[in-house]
Formats: sequence, structure tokens, C-alpha cells
Amino acid sequence: MPESTLETALRPQRDAQRTRTAILAAAQDAFSTRGYTDTGVREITAAAGVNPALVSRYFGSKERLYEAALSELLDTKQVIGLPRESFGMAVVDLLTDSQRSRRNPLPMMMLASADPTARAITDRLLKELFLEPLAHWYGQERGEGKATCFAALASGLTLYRELYPLNAFGVQMSAETRAWLVAAFQSLID
Repeated sequence: MPESTLETALRPQRDAQRTRTAILAAAQDAFSTRGYTDTGVREITAAAGVNPALVSRYFGSKERLYEAALSELLDTKQVIGLPRESFGMAVVDLLTDSQRSRRNPLPMMMLASADPTARAITDRLLKELFLEPLAHWYGQERGEGKATCFAALASGLTLYRELYPLNAFGVQMSAETRAWLVAAFQSLID
């Protein structure tokens, strides 16, 4: 059966979106495991199965690719959509679920800190896309402090769970450690 003109016209746009998505996913994986400095555009495009020139076409540069990759992951809706009455437990579940389909932006952010350009991008995006909306969600009274405490707790847990693994935060986390984390995150709501 022959394709319609509309189907033919839409195919390149769908392919472009699929290519862009593949590049972003490969970049997020690479930046989250090797860091910004140790990740090359060719590695990313090889993992995505695309031509390296497409990074320039879709993103302009490695810096802009990093920015797009991190922007996509810094989603406050993941946190502000959690039920307030079980907030602490839901956050700990979110941060410790190794089977979750969504990538955690924290390893990417932490590994980028060695590069001044990536660190500046991370700092700006963290404030604009995560901390400011989270502070607003917490409320005017102490919202900024609570958002900062949330970031510190989440970063610490991720650092010692994924980048410099400590057994206490690993798969076999004790009920006592988990309860402490749940209470710490819940205290930011109560």
C-alpha cells in the first residue's frame, strides 16, 4: 500500500525526534557514568548509533548537549507530585529504586563538577529548574532552606549509593538506615 503524502512528510520529523532522543539518552548515560570531561561527542554518537555531525545539528556543541541532557532530567514534578503524608518514604523509594525507568540526574551533576563550564551549567540549571520551583512548592516560609536541605540529602544519598558506594546505603540497606532517611526527608514537609 503506498504511503500518503502526509506520512512521507511526517517521517523525517519523527526520525529527527527519534535521533535527538537517542542522542540525549546516550549523553545522559555517558555523562552519568564517565562525567563531562571524560565523555566525548564521538562516544555519545556511537552509543546512539548516529553520525557525530548530528550533535552540532541538533544541539550546537557538547556544552549545549550537556545542558539539554541535564535539563530533561531536572524535573521537579517527580518530587512535588509525591503525596505529602508519605513524602519521605516516596523520596527514598525514588532515590533507591534501581529498576526505575527514569535516570537520576545527580550522578551526572556530580561528575560534571570537575569541568568549570559544565559546573556553571549545572549550577544554573539546578537553581532554575529544581531548587527555585521546589522552594516555591515548600512555601515562602523557609522554602529555600528546605529545598537546599532536600538537595543535600538527595545528593549525599546518591553520592554514597552510586558513585562511592557504601554498604549502608546499598541494596541491603538496613531498616534503621532507611527509616532515618525517610524521617529526614519527611521532616522537610512536616
